[in-house]
Amino acid sequence: MLPIIALVSASAALSVFPTASRTKLSSSAEVQVWDNVLPNEGQRAALHEYSSKLGLGHRCFSRPLSEARRNNVIERTLDAILAEMEEGIEGSGRMVVEYWTRQEWRHIEAHADVDENLSKRIDQRSLDDCGDLQSKYPTTYLQSYGHRYPAYGHVLYLQVGTDVRGPTCIFHGRSTGGDLLRATHDLKSSRGISDDVEDREEVQLSIVPAVSGRLLRFDGRDLHAVPRPTDLWMIPFVKGSADYEPREVWGRSVILFNIWPSDEEPPLDVPLDRIEDDLQQSQTMHAFCNSFRNWKEVRIFRRESSSPSSDSQTNESVKVWLLGNERRRDHPLRTVSLLAPAVGGRDAVREALEEKSRVTELWLRQQ
Repeated sequence: MLPIIALVSASAALSVFPTASRTKLSSSAEVQVWDNVLPNEGQRAALHEYSSKLGLGHRCFSRPLSEARRNNVIERTLDAILAEMEEGIEGSGRMVVEYWTRQEWRHIEAHADVDENLSKRIDQRSLDDCGDLQSKYPTTYLQSYGHRYPAYGHVLYLQVGTDVRGPTCIFHGRSTGGDLLRATHDLKSSRGISDDVEDREEVQLSIVPAVSGRLLRFDGRDLHAVPRPTDLWMIPFVKGSADYEPREVWGRSVILFNIWPSDEEPPLDVPLDRIEDDLQQSQTMHAFCNSFRNWKEVRIFRRESSSPSSDSQTNESVKVWLLGNERRRDHPLRTVSLLAPAVGGRDAVREALEEKSRVTELWLRQQ
């Protein structure tokens, strides 16, 4: 399994698909989390209001931004955030940014973001009928998986209800449900993992609580999910329907965005650089995000991984629900069962999922 390590500085850190790290993931970026990214509650409220108008549709914009083009408040904010990353982490600024929004805490099954419409086209036809995708998308298409993946994924949390425990869960180094069951050595060629990475029969899981003003960044090929109810992976069934109102209690307003290389085509059939009519909010905004030096990097609490304790819960399963059809899941079933961590068992998972702020890394075990 690929270890979590420090995010590399220099151009490999933010450059879209740097050659070295895409062919050998020993330098891959870790899951990173920052608080205090957005200036104030008013900024978050303005973004939430605009996000509510956009709905769930994906959009893309090119950056760096052009003065000749009218960009909405979301695009200007994401551009400012990425510019601050370049200043603080050092990287290349040319990219295409794909984004969409959600305002509700819904159960999102485990998946990796892909070029959705291209994947649907492949499903409707066949890989042979789609041409040489590896040559067309040399840095984003993984032939072993049959999908295009973004360089990095991000979640920007705007408003979080008082009763929401809707963490984003990232399975680092795993792209499909099938990967959750594969040994590390079987992933080294498909995921480009360096040969010197230790083989493990465990799956690394990072659990990031939803906190207003927080920014999460992770490898664009990584499987991620938002369970609801929070302990869904450990209960036999769910009764009743979830509450979504009032929003101050159950709302979970987020902007999700991926970055793609500017020298390849953007995600298929996603609007690119659409002109917006309503710019009043973006024109009156003085600061779209805080400077990078004022961001507060959130430390990851890393739980111990060792031999099982006498706690019987360590041998209980954690059933992860998967999104998509069988080709997307890379697995015949809708769920994958793993064992609870050797230290702490299911209690360790529940505790991490219920955290209000602390980011936790733990290891689930393959059976």
